[in-house]
Amino acid sequence: MSLTVKNAQQRTIRALALVSMWGALNAYGASTFDPTINRLLINAVSVNGAKYQNVSATVNSYVLLAVDNGTPVPDTFDPASNLLVLGSVVFQGATYNNVRVQLNEFTLLAATLVTTDTPGGTLTAANTCSLPNFQTDLMALINQARASNQTCGTTSFPATAPLAWNSKLFDASAGHSADMANNNYFSHTSRDGRTFDQRISATGYSWSRLGENIAAGQESVASVMAAWMASPGHCSNIMGVNYTEVGVACVINNSSTYRTYWTMDLGRP
Repeated sequence: MSLTVKNAQQRTIRALALVSMWGALNAYGASTFDPTINRLLINAVSVNGAKYQNVSATVNSYVLLAVDNGTPVPDTFDPASNLLVLGSVVFQGATYNNVRVQLNEFTLLAATLVTTDTPGGTLTAANTCSLPNFQTDLMALINQARASNQTCGTTSFPATAPLAWNSKLFDASAGHSADMANNNYFSHTSRDGRTFDQRISATGYSWSRLGENIAAGQESVASVMAAWMASPGHCSNIMGVNYTEVGVACVINNSSTYRTYWTMDLGRP
């Protein structure tokens, strides 16, 4: 079997990848618009008092009304006037704040209604690979690593403060692990084009710093942590002094290439 994923270990069905982001977007995360296919992706938008996440639409006709590039406001849409306000939007590689758009012709492709009575952060067999003591063991190993000086590749990291578990980061991790497992891919970019910061923002997590580690093929908490700590970039994320919270999930699909798919999302409000 040949592996093309990043940092795959020879002769084993294991894979690792990582990404981190320094800097801040608005709490809702930047939306994106791809003019080549007229595709708009919005993380979270309020419509007449209701909140929708993971919204995608094809926009065929619109009028740009204003861009002020001030402090980003929440994304809103008024269906009576078809007025869309985007706090931040990425267009051809540049980010614009507070964009007001009149949508004349568009097709809604997907949207998820956020209900207030649905609890988040629930650990189940499905999002913990049925591993016992999943959260307890992970937090022990993560904070054990952070409690000591570590060398990640050629970079030395001093001992730092422990991380706290965050249910919204866990929700983002669980969603991405399930997506990778069920669609048989291994990437920080979702099949629908979303990046890790967009997925985390869609949970309602308000952040100033974010990072993500992913892995595949490991069968236990100890083995995935050992793999991450042995990889300079993943180790650096785990030891990052600017992170204060974490969520980790694991999802199994016996029909997919790596069987187990892990996601660790790190953040700082």
